[in-house]
Amino acid sequence: MLVGLAGCGRHLTDSEVLSYASTSYDKRLYNQPPKILGSLRGFDVVVEYKCSDICPNYTVRVIRFELPGGSSCNEAGGRYTHFELPPFSMQPDDGYCVPAVLLDNWDRYVK
Repeated sequence: MLVGLAGCGRHLTDSEVLSYASTSYDKRLYNQPPKILGSLRGFDVVVEYKCSDICPNYTVRVIRFELPGGSSCNEAGGRYTHFELPPFSMQPDDGYCVPAVLLDNWDRYVK
C-alpha cells in the first residue's frame, strides 16, 4: 500500500500514460516497491513490477490506479482487468483498475 495524499503527484495526461506504457522497461526492477508516476484526473497512477519464480525473465509491469477508500474505478476513468502474471503472483480478485487509455490501446502496452 502506498502512503501519501491522493492526486498530489505530477499531473499526467492520457497520452503521457500511454507513452510511458509503450516503452520497454528493465525487468530487473521486479524487486522495487510500487512507485507513483503522477496523477491522472486526480487519481494516483502507480507502476509496479510483478515476478515470482523465474526472475527477472518473467517480470510483468503493471500500471494501475491507486484508488483511495470509497473511490470507484469508473470515477478514476479506469476499468478493471487481469494481467497474465507469473505463477504465485498476487493480484486483486477483481483485477487491477487500469487507466482506460491503456486498455483502449492494449497492443501498445509493453507488459
